[in-house]
Amino acid sequence: MYFADWDALEKYCPFQDGMWKKEALYEYLIHCNDMRFSEKLDEFFAAYRSDEALADLLFDFLLDDGCDGSDSQMGAAHQISRLDREVLRKNKDRLLEAQKNEVFWKRPFFRDDSRLKWL
Repeated sequence: MYFADWDALEKYCPFQDGMWKKEALYEYLIHCNDMRFSEKLDEFFAAYRSDEALADLLFDFLLDDGCDGSDSQMGAAHQISRLDREVLRKNKDRLLEAQKNEVFWKRPFFRDDSRLKWL
């Protein structure tokens, strides 16, 4: 989907009425890689760093073979790396699975695996 500016994308918010909307979240994750939106999206997701439902969806996107190569996976990996450590500990198996991926950008902590010592 094309969004001309932040106002247009913001109207497609994936979190409404206390629930995550997977299709809209997919669009947000794709646009995390767009320099026009990346800062605003990082600010948006910062409010949900402790949200376990969001974490589940992010891992679903990242580990879904049907999304293989999609920008949504790159966005999911980036947002997973920013999640609260307690949420990541609860998803330890999925995080370690993602970290084993041979494609570096699919690893949430591809820049510094040593940052996982707390896990």
